[in-house]
Amino acid sequence: MTGSNTLSIPVYERMKRFATLARLSDEQRVVLSARAEFRRYPRGTLILRRGSRDAFDYFLWEGSLRLRAQDGREVQVTPESRAAAQAIAHLQPRQYDVIADAETVLLLVDQATLAQMIREAPRDDYDMVSDTSGEDPAYELLAELQEALKHNTLRLPSLPDLAFQIRQAADQSDCSVESLAQLIMRDPAMTAKLIRVANSPLFRGFREIESCKDALVRLGLDATRQLVTIYSLRELFESSHPELRQRMQDLWLHSVEVASIAGVLARMTPGLSRERAILAGIIHDIGAIPLLMYAESHQDVADNPELLDRLLGETKAEIGVAVLERWGFAGDLIEVVAHGEDWSWESGQDSPTYADAIIIAQLHHAIGHPQPGMPPMDSVPAFRKLALGELTPQRSLQVLQMAEEEIQAIRQSLKL
Repeated sequence: MTGSNTLSIPVYERMKRFATLARLSDEQRVVLSARAEFRRYPRGTLILRRGSRDAFDYFLWEGSLRLRAQDGREVQVTPESRAAAQAIAHLQPRQYDVIADAETVLLLVDQATLAQMIREAPRDDYDMVSDTSGEDPAYELLAELQEALKHNTLRLPSLPDLAFQIRQAADQSDCSVESLAQLIMRDPAMTAKLIRVANSPLFRGFREIESCKDALVRLGLDATRQLVTIYSLRELFESSHPELRQRMQDLWLHSVEVASIAGVLARMTPGLSRERAILAGIIHDIGAIPLLMYAESHQDVADNPELLDRLLGETKAEIGVAVLERWGFAGDLIEVVAHGEDWSWESGQDSPTYADAIIIAQLHHAIGHPQPGMPPMDSVPAFRKLALGELTPQRSLQVLQMAEEEIQAIRQSLKL
């Protein structure tokens, strides 16, 4: 269905009312109009579901839409709305449920085709439109980042060598404490950290540990594997740019706080490992690191905190998934990055997951650092999955306050 034959204005001309499409030349719009698709939706149709992905940008041609955010807030979009000048909920994964508020016609354009056309658009046309149309300055950057992700050209950090080697060795069926200790002792700083954490209140035994091998025996192979990864990741939270260096430092401190709470929550929850929950807390925002690395070479992004905040909020989950997939991390940790800030997320299983632990850890942490849009803790599906689900939010806070000494010990172990 095109619905365009009844229009007196050619489709390619009418496309100019969309700021992004107005940047194209007339010839490009003619080509795009031949490739584009029109779809009609009855009132009440759920057109796009939050969290979904596809290959299209959707433009409101006729009718009316409601955009429903994660926190339940809704915005109506009509052809006269400023928001209608842009693609509707164009970020991937989708950040809104998009519902037809009346019988509605949408123009669907392939994202990859549009991104290529924008790159090839005449520069004069681009400059003229950007001065007058109110084009969202983040749109081109978001399209560029998504294209880079799709074609594996975005610079992603590598897992530090020692962490990679330890994870590989620990996965071998014939891995022994002796062989792992020999590998770790190649890095004196890592050896010292593991001995110190083995002697910390988290793992303290009847005697003081002095050797790497004894530390591994006390910690166990799985905890050693997780801790080496955690300590190795610290080196990624660095930047040569002064403002971005502070961002990296704040990101690390936030990750440490969430990891500390998650470790205690996991210890209270059957089926979850404390050390793996701590690792989940450290990596839950890992997608921010490539974005900050990207900003180092894009001064206009580095110097625009609001733009950078928006890019972080809208792309770090997708980028983080790409990072962990590249590192070969397991699905339960990839799930943490993909859904750790989706308060309404439901895993579809009765048993708790590490994503559940991170969601609740962040809500607990936010009590002292309030953020807009965070829901009541007992309204979140993840809360009911954890052992704390049997308690009230107030009681869960009392439990964490009672465990403050353990949380402090985890914080200290992460700051070695």
